[in-house]
Amino acid sequence: MFVYPIWWGAMPALLKGFIDRVFLPGFAFKYRDGSVLWDKLLAGRSAHLLTTMDTPPWYFRWIYRMPGHNQMKRTILEFCGIRPVAVSSFGPVRGAAEPKRQKWLAEARAHGQRA
Repeated sequence: MFVYPIWWGAMPALLKGFIDRVFLPGFAFKYRDGSVLWDKLLAGRSAHLLTTMDTPPWYFRWIYRMPGHNQMKRTILEFCGIRPVAVSSFGPVRGAAEPKRQKWLAEARAHGQRA
């Protein structure tokens, strides 16, 4: 499970730096000699992304086309064989009423207990 905010359409730089240093060839994937294909060394695992944002999730999906979700889900985790990758988006956080925030926290807590 990865829990992070969406900043400027994507994950924070600190999370990206962590992924760059951990999801390395030989651990997360392995290129095949003489082939454009690769081995997905993390196959058989699943992930869940819990993201917060100030953009309404519908706008992030339909207008921006979810660049941060696609980056993490498709080009990082699924590239390494991790699937399925579920995504839960909470937002817009800024200005959200307390009952809404409590609902999001309960949902995040439930996902965490299932992990």
